[in-house]
Amino acid sequence: MKLLAIVGTNADFSYNRFLEQFMAKRYQDQAEIEVYEIADLPPFKKEAQPDSKVEEFKNKIREADGVIFATPEYDHGIPSSLKSAMEWTGSHAQGNANVMKMKPAMVLGTSYGIQGASRAQEEMREILLSPDQSANVLPGNEVLIGHAADKFDKNIGDLLDQETIHAIDLAFSNFVKFVEQTQK
Repeated sequence: MKLLAIVGTNADFSYNRFLEQFMAKRYQDQAEIEVYEIADLPPFKKEAQPDSKVEEFKNKIREADGVIFATPEYDHGIPSSLKSAMEWTGSHAQGNANVMKMKPAMVLGTSYGIQGASRAQEEMREILLSPDQSANVLPGNEVLIGHAADKFDKNIGDLLDQETIHAIDLAFSNFVKFVEQTQK
């Protein structure tokens, strides 16, 4: 199984990047997980043709059996860089877009606060379920990771909190089964 793990920010330092890297390492025996950065994608413009970076991004999604999004929360929503990246993949974009249509998707996130990027995750699910995206999002498979600075080793990026690891294990197992069912 081939999964694309999209880091939902263009920030230089991100606990969500640590989260995606943790998952790629922890579940390497269950899936090939490529961690993908959106920082180099240009801002979306509806009338613009996608450049080579955007085409690479869309091809990575096309080639993946499923996509995992890890999003931080800024001002009760997803970062503008993630929103812009997703606009390149929608049916309204120029070129061969609409790459998320029926693609299995998993959303999770971590934040400094207590709510674990809950509003951003909800917004990301709404975007993925919109008619322009039409992704196949597994319902009820949520992982809210609050107090990120207390749960990750800031120097090496390891996730240390066993309760959080257990929650991610369960959600990832559910997602793998979901992706397998969509391939039948």
